[in-house]
Amino acid sequence: MVWAVWTVAILLPFAPFSYLQPIMVGGGAGTWFVVAYFLFVTVAVVGFAVISSIVFVIETHERRSLDHRIMLIGLVLLYVGTTAGLLLLGLAGVVGGYASVVENATVSTTDTLLSPYVNVITVACLAAVAGTGFTIYGMCTAKAPEP
Repeated sequence: MVWAVWTVAILLPFAPFSYLQPIMVGGGAGTWFVVAYFLFVTVAVVGFAVISSIVFVIETHERRSLDHRIMLIGLVLLYVGTTAGLLLLGLAGVVGGYASVVENATVSTTDTLLSPYVNVITVACLAAVAGTGFTIYGMCTAKAPEP
């Protein structure tokens, strides 16, 4: 759902959304926005579809049971970390891109605007990585049915 909102926002022809395309073309911090958008679409759509497919095969075809506590922890961390990290990365790209492209701010001013985002995005990415680890561990340790 969030990726659909991003896509529509990029295409809207009125302010403040009309600034997004020049920010994307301007490069620099605007590249953060583009990277966040494409990563979000890839991870949110393709990544979660692949996880769902693997879980479906494990539970349905292989008849193995997953530890639902581990899977819940993994998927929540993965979802929250991915969503928060990439939305913040996109927001930082818009803020920094607007400052540098539209307002013609200096590089040091743009860096000052972006610095508060770095640690928060790093924590969100670490949560997503931990979630991926829990999810993979949960899938690898699925128990076979007892005879």
